[in-house]
Amino acid sequence: MLLEIGIFILSIAFLLLALFSIPSLLQLRKTAETIADTLKTLNQNLPAILRNLEEMTTQLNQTTLTVHRQIDGFSYQMKRLQHTLGFFADVLQILQGSIRLPFLNTLTNLTAVVRGFRVFLHVFNEKRSSRFIQQ
Repeated sequence: MLLEIGIFILSIAFLLLALFSIPSLLQLRKTAETIADTLKTLNQNLPAILRNLEEMTTQLNQTTLTVHRQIDGFSYQMKRLQHTLGFFADVLQILQGSIRLPFLNTLTNLTAVVRGFRVFLHVFNEKRSSRFIQQ
């Protein structure tokens, strides 16, 4: 008799467990269906997303290449300007050595300014060149 009561209590407990787990199982089923729908949508849209990503990467590479070309052109122009200013500084140095006039101090100051600008451009171009080499 005790065994029958124990089995009966276990049967009722199992029945209650089954009844209370039904809503959880239904919710789990709905979640699985939603995940399946999301996965289907993702699989349909993923090729288009990847295509857009490839296009953006290509455009970014082209933009980077264009910027590098423009910087190289700017660097060339700066070197030409540096050489021109160097030429004028050399001419002023020659004139300074051969002409002793009252405005000699002005020419000395002007030569110093031109040399300073020339050194600035040289350092500026060297730092930019080393930055591009590192990248």
